[in-house]
Amino acid sequence: MAQEDNSHRFPLWLQELQNRNVGMIDSVIGYPADAAAPDYRSYMIYYNQPLLHANPEDNRFHMRALVTVNIQNDITTAVNHVYFSGYSLSSEYLAKPDSVFRHVINRKNEIAHRYNANFIQLEHRYFQYSAPDECWTYLDPLTAEEAAADFHNLITAMKKVLKGKWALSGVSKGGITTLLQHTFYPEDADIFVPYSAPFFVSDRDTAMQTYWYSSGLTKEYNDFFMTLRKAGLDENPDQTKATNPIWSIYAKMSAKRNTPQHMDSVFGRYLNTVAEVGFMEHAYEDSASIRAMLVKNDSILRAHHWTGYNDTAIAYIYWADGIRLDGIDEWLDALRNKRHPQAPMRHSHMPFGVTEKEWWEQDKEHPEVGSAYEYQSKRELGYYDHRFDLIAATTEAADAYNAYWKEKVGCARNLSEPYFADLPFSPNLYNSAMETTRNASKPIVLLYGQDDTWTGAAVKDEFVNGTNVRKFILPEQNHWLRFSSNTDLTQCNAIRDILDKVLGSPQGIAPVCNQPEQNRTGTRKVLRNGQLYLNYNGHLYDVRGTRLQ
Repeated sequence: MAQEDNSHRFPLWLQELQNRNVGMIDSVIGYPADAAAPDYRSYMIYYNQPLLHANPEDNRFHMRALVTVNIQNDITTAVNHVYFSGYSLSSEYLAKPDSVFRHVINRKNEIAHRYNANFIQLEHRYFQYSAPDECWTYLDPLTAEEAAADFHNLITAMKKVLKGKWALSGVSKGGITTLLQHTFYPEDADIFVPYSAPFFVSDRDTAMQTYWYSSGLTKEYNDFFMTLRKAGLDENPDQTKATNPIWSIYAKMSAKRNTPQHMDSVFGRYLNTVAEVGFMEHAYEDSASIRAMLVKNDSILRAHHWTGYNDTAIAYIYWADGIRLDGIDEWLDALRNKRHPQAPMRHSHMPFGVTEKEWWEQDKEHPEVGSAYEYQSKRELGYYDHRFDLIAATTEAADAYNAYWKEKVGCARNLSEPYFADLPFSPNLYNSAMETTRNASKPIVLLYGQDDTWTGAAVKDEFVNGTNVRKFILPEQNHWLRFSSNTDLTQCNAIRDILDKVLGSPQGIAPVCNQPEQNRTGTRKVLRNGQLYLNYNGHLYDVRGTRLQ
């Protein structure tokens, strides 16, 4: 469903929002009503922001926000639920903005559902459309503090009209962003609800792997994944001398060139997949799903007359970067015929220094998601490190594997790129965030799933004061956790009680029919003579929101 030029039909609250905020003038786009959700309207707002908030008259860019409201509400007094993606806006919600109130309740929208709230999704600077022209040529403004100032500007602008209570939430990196917003601007919201938010004390933090290898999923599954991890390593960590047949099979399938540099890269990826095997299952699958998957795997193994996960099956798991064996037949055919499929793609990405033209015209999946986050993690957000000492045969082998992986893979960051070279990690942001959390004046509800890999890097108990700040770890839930389920009724009720005390009595969202949906297209970015413009409905706008033609 295409966006339409309906500015003359904007509701009064939105017209007032534009009139009272110069940053929104001529930069709001409305979506037509969806027959499947007639009570809801969505609006894309491009809010004009300074690239450096200390120099507002210097370079500027548009930060994108997607606002969805129930027109049966008094929009100006309804609860406002801000959802931080931490990355780009969700492609699902961009295609079908009203789907937030039409799909199954999930971790992203359960607060909006509970309080019949205005749902405001914010895009992080340097991601997709919320980025300056030729953004990769100047990375200094890609900081948590500058991003928080972006969000503060927009929230402050919206509060001039939207007078209801404000709740901020986000998941994973969005959860990090939520807590960082409290760090810099605690008055932006009445309550902060970070989901599955990892906080690392360095860019080589091992807490997550320690938890991952020993906690979370049942011992049965942890033992299974640990067996697969250990099977991938041998006592000689030198890939030129390794005798492990799993590595030999993996290398045959992955290597297109036999140069030492290329084989180093392949071996680095191999070590990464060995250490992370089961990562996706541990973080995103529930125990019942994993059990069903392993039962299916067992039938596939027996069809090949294998009594268990032999070298070939384990090599496939590493090559496919996933535990499911559904594709092993095609892979075996390629192996027999000595064809060389593409190496695993999870850890590969477009070079960090891509131009904006390449970024938007050549890759529809915005590869900046990985690169921008990697830059942030290396600089101030931190990242995880592996624990080869928990899976290698000897201490010496563990040390060698760890050194090799750090040198050749670099925590999944390409440290040879000039953007990362010699970029020091600073603990200042972590220290500030934890201290302001411990001394919070506003309520913070930290939510984690017990089965989630990332819970190993949860906010530490020493920073949870137990009064304004509460931490919940829900059993049998993972990265997809939500409090609207009754996994642990006592904890979920406690979460709801905290929210209700701040946001008022829940109103709930009336069910909406799930009708066939039409596609929607967004505003196009246009590059002319190196300058960025927005093309909307045949009209051209500059980055300040001024219509040019």
